Amino acid sequence: MAKFSRTGCLLAGALFASNVIGADLTLYADDDYQGRALGVVIDERTLGVLNFDKRASSVVVENNAWVLCTGEEYTGQCITLEPGRYASLQALGLDNAITSVRRRDAAEIGVFKDAAAPRGDAANAADIVLYASKDYLGPSHTVDRPRADLRVESLQAEATSAVIASGRWELCEDTEFRGRCVTLGPGKYPALGDLGLKSGAASVRRSTQSEDPRSPGN
Repeated sequence: MAKFSRTGCLLAGALFASNVIGADLTLYADDDYQGRALGVVIDERTLGVLNFDKRASSVVVENNAWVLCTGEEYTGQCITLEPGRYASLQALGLDNAITSVRRRDAAEIGVFKDAAAPRGDAANAADIVLYASKDYLGPSHTVDRPRADLRVESLQAEATSAVIASGRWELCEDTEFRGRCVTLGPGKYPALGDLGLKSGAASVRRSTQSEDPRSPGN
């Protein structure tokens, strides 16, 4: 009986590994890529058929951009994620809420990516999304490396709101990381002007400060 149980565990582990390896999108039941994982390679109109409805708490996007929605058939509230690691969907306002996922239509407007940017190490992948307007409106951009001038390189404007899934980021009001700067930790920041960046952030990079970051936004 014990031998059978060990064999069953090994088979389950092999199935689990095959489900995740090679997936373009991996959903995890817990924060920080823990708990049950579901590998996705095709559009899923309802995750309920895979017993993963409203269970995702963290996400790894390996290939392409993916749209994650709270309703079946890609309805409800949706967010678009570029390749990267997102340690907490709660920071994005969608913890345990994802019901359907699909690849982003190439013609869809709203999330931009620098096609010339090389893919970084997965451990240092993007964890911040910047928005051109307050309250997470307007064009958005996922950042995976220092941006010395957001007005030219990505958003075509200063960032005036942001969502940070993990890590500490330094946002500066002038290009080349000059002028007034603030260091922010995981959270949602609907108005960077309230934090002292009156015109928004013109440059952004990972923080090298050792002290604790500013408390998360609302």
